[in-house]
Amino acid sequence: MIASLLEEAPADHPALSAEGQVLTYGELRDLSAGSEAELAAAGDLTGQRVAFISPNAPELVAGLFAAWRLGAVAVPLSTRLRETELELMLADAEPIAIRSVDSHGGYSFADVLPGITPPSVGTGAEPLDAEVAAILYTSGTTGIPKGVLVKHVREVEGSRFLADTLRLTQDDRCGLIVPISHAFGLTCMHAGIAAGAECILVESSFSPAPLLRALEARHATILHGSPTLFRTLLKARPDGLPAIRTGLVAGAPCPSDLLEALDERGTRILNCYGLSETGAVTCVEFDDPPEARHRTVGRAAPQYDVRVRARELEVRGEHLTPGYYRRPEESAQAFQDGWFRTGDLAEIEDGYVSIVGRAKEIVHVGGFNVVPAEVEAALLAHPDVANVAVLGVPDERMGEALVAYVSPQRDRDLNARDLIAFARSRIAGYKVPYAIEILPELPLLPSGKPDRAALSR
Repeated sequence: MIASLLEEAPADHPALSAEGQVLTYGELRDLSAGSEAELAAAGDLTGQRVAFISPNAPELVAGLFAAWRLGAVAVPLSTRLRETELELMLADAEPIAIRSVDSHGGYSFADVLPGITPPSVGTGAEPLDAEVAAILYTSGTTGIPKGVLVKHVREVEGSRFLADTLRLTQDDRCGLIVPISHAFGLTCMHAGIAAGAECILVESSFSPAPLLRALEARHATILHGSPTLFRTLLKARPDGLPAIRTGLVAGAPCPSDLLEALDERGTRILNCYGLSETGAVTCVEFDDPPEARHRTVGRAAPQYDVRVRARELEVRGEHLTPGYYRRPEESAQAFQDGWFRTGDLAEIEDGYVSIVGRAKEIVHVGGFNVVPAEVEAALLAHPDVANVAVLGVPDERMGEALVAYVSPQRDRDLNARDLIAFARSRIAGYKVPYAIEILPELPLLPSGKPDRAALSR
């Protein structure tokens, strides 16, 4: 069980730091015990869902471990989410309890949640199996969020695998800007705790200054993040971050020149590949030759088998998700004879996996996965919008960015600024298009769907 990871480190060793606050493992265990007592007041939580809406903070970590000790299934949700997204996810998860910050980034969850709280809160719903530790929400191909079931064994063994790969010790201090509500951030947090290291919790921001201050204040040795993060930090510190010896990069394809530049400055960042449905499937090793470290995502972890079938990467192993919560048809479609279809195009040579493209329509924005259909649905909710097509385009800072092409209803006027504000009120900020082009009509395919190829020319 994941809860066992928190019991192994010395009580007086630093566990978490955030905004100048430092908690030892003993203090973190005490904080978690307090959360456990509060959650237990909701009744028997065995197999029940408990939702957490929080940025990376000690209270979130303590709450997650409290939920697991009570046998509950944690549902961590990002504070980037907005009312429409939260309503869909909470209605799907049917949590018995919700723990949320009052507000974050100027958005009031205290005002929003009373109007979208599902009837399961306080009463519970059908329990899940004991092997399930968490539900992580990811956008489906239709734009409707899907709850990925995550097993305890995946987080326990997967975190130990990454801790061993990074050669983590109790003396390491791990910068964690990746949201814990995401699969990558969750396992990176667990890897730090499994090693008895300190996790430096930092909230994501467009400016690198807060992260750099936090890393330097705690003398960080490890940093995890997306390619966008590392490129941004190199621009802010052209001489590199010599105190950071290693870390993981994931969430989007990482250009080889970026990894080479980090290597030259004394920071060996390891390419890692995984999905919410799989956990960390592959990772390069610290001693792999430069060609492998810079141009592949490494070899399969011991718990997985990988293969390429019809150019698509498929994965098999005991750490895979049991399926999507309450979505049996989509769960069945994701697997073929026990192999999970990742949707990523790949090549395998001498055991090293290279990701060469995507079969699924996903755009990687600063390390976050965005399905265009979800953004299109948000814009189509505007009463004056007739049709929408959202595309991903290359972006130097974010890796990819979103552009929306919109046509208005007959005799209606639209402007891009108002549409962006409308979208920002309904979906997470990283899903909002950076540009909107308004056209009288969108080019259409014979099926009546927007012709994305024509729009991208």
